[in-house]
Amino acid sequence: MKTGHIVKINEEFLMKIMRIAPVLAVVLLLAGTRADAQEVSSSNAVKWDLSGRIQLQHTYDTDREADASSTNNGFRIRRARLQTKVTLNSWVQAKIQIDVRDNKPRLKDAVGKFKLAKNVAFRFGQFKVPVWREELRSSANLLLVERSAAAEFLVDELLSARHIGVELNGKLFKGLSFAVNYSNGAGEGGREDASRSKTMSVNNGKMVSGRLNAFLGKHFQVGISGVSNSLGVNVDSLDSRGTASLLAADFGVYLPLGLDVEGGLALGSKSAELTGGTDQSFLLADITGRWRHRFKKENTGLVDALELAAGVSYVEPNADLADDESIHLRFGPAVYFGKHARFQVNGELAMPTAAGASSTFLVRSQFTLNL
Repeated sequence: MKTGHIVKINEEFLMKIMRIAPVLAVVLLLAGTRADAQEVSSSNAVKWDLSGRIQLQHTYDTDREADASSTNNGFRIRRARLQTKVTLNSWVQAKIQIDVRDNKPRLKDAVGKFKLAKNVAFRFGQFKVPVWREELRSSANLLLVERSAAAEFLVDELLSARHIGVELNGKLFKGLSFAVNYSNGAGEGGREDASRSKTMSVNNGKMVSGRLNAFLGKHFQVGISGVSNSLGVNVDSLDSRGTASLLAADFGVYLPLGLDVEGGLALGSKSAELTGGTDQSFLLADITGRWRHRFKKENTGLVDALELAAGVSYVEPNADLADDESIHLRFGPAVYFGKHARFQVNGELAMPTAAGASSTFLVRSQFTLNL
């Protein structure tokens, strides 16, 4: 082989190495962190923990034709997360979580925590408000691929999920925990500091939410949540300020035989100023369960556990309107490859009751790897 050819091959090889070097660096960093966690340190921390999550999702819309103007199947990066938890001392902790979804990075959690007493803590930053049990469950261990339609309705109405604010939480006594939250009520990244342009969600009003959760023995929990969010704007002669509020009860049953069941019922309302007409009430309900069977020995290269899950949700956006509600069924199996890797397949059937509305059926599959 000629010298010129050798040089050209070496140049191509070096270019390939340069392209994959950043990826290899991240992989080696994470591997080194897990293999020898005590070597990871922060200049101000006494304890440091790094974790992450990768979720690859495929969705197929059975009702969308192949020659339609939009796609009917394909892959997406549902979640690619890195999270760090830091203990500064016995009284102060912090957590930061970054999410990259569909190549768009976002800040999910940025939380500082002060332990005020043995069973009481104060939190500040961006994190989930204490509303709806399913929403408070980590995406690393959802019972089905996605959260229910009831949970998504609450997120869309800015009555759950992540907001920026402060919270006092803890235990009143053994078996009963509480949380009281005061936040912007404008969702993730919703700034309401001085000089922000007002919108329906960004304004001078704030959101107040709270939760009580009771442990009734080892295997049963019940919770109740309440939230009131001040929305709308008040600019010159325009005043569309109103309140969206919610009262929700939920439960969780966690049996040693691998059976978990969670559900909830929520009653809410939006004032006439927000709807442009009259006061509007809504009703949500959901029950979801799963059964998991783990084999006696963990096989990280083979199937370690099998799982079956199913859920049904009821969403009525406006109780004063007839035939606007919908029923959502979700079901499917899952397999585990060790404790930290799972593959799920779900069928999702949405059945609206409005005249002329068609049902839709999606097949959603997802790989989850918790780092």
